[in-house]
Amino acid sequence: MKKLEYVILALALMLGLAQCKKNNAVLNAVDDDMIYITINVAENSKIDVNTTTGAVTFKRYDHLFIVSDGVYIGNVSKDQADGPFTGSIKRPTEGKPLYIYYLGNDSGLLKSLKTGESTSCKVDISDQTSKFPVISCGITGAYSGEIASYTVTLLNKCALVKFNVTTSAEATVPTCLTGLKNEMIIDFKTNTFTPDTVGDALIKLPAGSGERWAILLPNAAENTSCKAYSDDYRYVGTRAALCAINFNDFIKTGYAVTINTPTTNNPTYDDNRFSLSPTKRVIFASGNVQHVYDGNAKAWIWKFADHPYDVLNNVDQQILESQYNRDRFGWGTGNKPDFMSHSNDDYPQSTSEFVDWGMNFPVDGKNPWFAPKCVEWRYLMFERLTTELNGVYNARYARALVNGVKGIILFPDVYDHPSDVTLPTHNSINYTNNNGNGSYADNNYTVADWTKMAKAGAVFLPITGQREYKGGWKFTYMDHGDGHYWTQCDLDDPAHACDMFFTDYRPYVQDKDDKCKGFAVRLVRE
Repeated sequence: MKKLEYVILALALMLGLAQCKKNNAVLNAVDDDMIYITINVAENSKIDVNTTTGAVTFKRYDHLFIVSDGVYIGNVSKDQADGPFTGSIKRPTEGKPLYIYYLGNDSGLLKSLKTGESTSCKVDISDQTSKFPVISCGITGAYSGEIASYTVTLLNKCALVKFNVTTSAEATVPTCLTGLKNEMIIDFKTNTFTPDTVGDALIKLPAGSGERWAILLPNAAENTSCKAYSDDYRYVGTRAALCAINFNDFIKTGYAVTINTPTTNNPTYDDNRFSLSPTKRVIFASGNVQHVYDGNAKAWIWKFADHPYDVLNNVDQQILESQYNRDRFGWGTGNKPDFMSHSNDDYPQSTSEFVDWGMNFPVDGKNPWFAPKCVEWRYLMFERLTTELNGVYNARYARALVNGVKGIILFPDVYDHPSDVTLPTHNSINYTNNNGNGSYADNNYTVADWTKMAKAGAVFLPITGQREYKGGWKFTYMDHGDGHYWTQCDLDDPAHACDMFFTDYRPYVQDKDDKCKGFAVRLVRE
């Protein structure tokens, strides 16, 4: 086996300043396919960014990603605060330079990038509450295949910008700035860096008032101010318009951010809204979608259930292939509610063919109704920041009986529980299989109770069971207390789609099931 020693000598990252160099270190090759490398940087580099000078340095647990000939070949890590980066990489292509990337310590990249395969990646810099997610790249000389030592300087593909924040939010609540690109798409084949314009365009700063710095991606100059808000949605305000942002800028202007207006009765961030993403907030329809015969109009109509806990119980008819009152539908059947085929091939084969039930509920001059995506359900159920309730921080949902109907209560981002209604039990809030034993009967609310909770913004999703084909159409799982609600996602699978599924055991936000099954639908709109 041919032995190979390989060394790279690196300068520290720069936002205007370079750092000093350190002596080389050498490690031997592993075999003909993989080699060890060491990258040396300045000693005692323990901070991300010096906001006085703009200099960027490394710290323990940072990673450098290495690309050769347009393909990711591995990464090296800094295991000691004052030590080098070390690790093994796939053998580089001879005659080609090495591209060395620092990608803001995005931990997801360590799992998503595949050695010898990945030719691009996307880096998310939205959450800056605990780190400065710098993005940078340096290029070495051509790899010779023999003992070698190279010098490389990592140049920044982002900017360091100062904000002066004034907020009325609690000292532990981060500040959210909208209108700022927060994802960088990196093409390893061309070494190009392109800010993503499709994402949520949000940067989250550390909590509290005062001087706050942020890493920003290139952006054109702005003419008007943009929205800002506290991460618990209790206060809203603005941030000043920014000048043009370029690679490697160090902007010490101190743009003003003021978040002092309570969200109560605010037309943009009013109460009773639910977050589906950091920048997408919605209201829920008053009840599940129904397609029923209206005797007065003598026509079949689409409507929302009269009450949130209403579920049609004519299951003996809903398993028949004809026109009957329905509130369980096959996936993507907003244009044909009575369609029933037990072959998944007869349903929309992709998200692009999906017909949303919201098309049947026009809202003049307002945003349309739609079924949430599975990732939006995940954010709503497990990620958004909400109000504390009965000792549970970020109280998002709870199991309960409402008017004797089993189901799950969803709490809005800002929720004040009625003072004369019993609090949901501690273990029922955000319940999972780790909360111990429990059932829907943990909370039992009357119609009078629910009227007050609904006025405060709570939403109720009743259990629905499912219509499925097992040698014939049947309704199942009503006795088990299962709720199935369609999303608009098929996850690139022609036969299956994604639903939000819950029991009294826990919710599942990416449950994958046959498109032919009959599930409930609850719509939302911005």
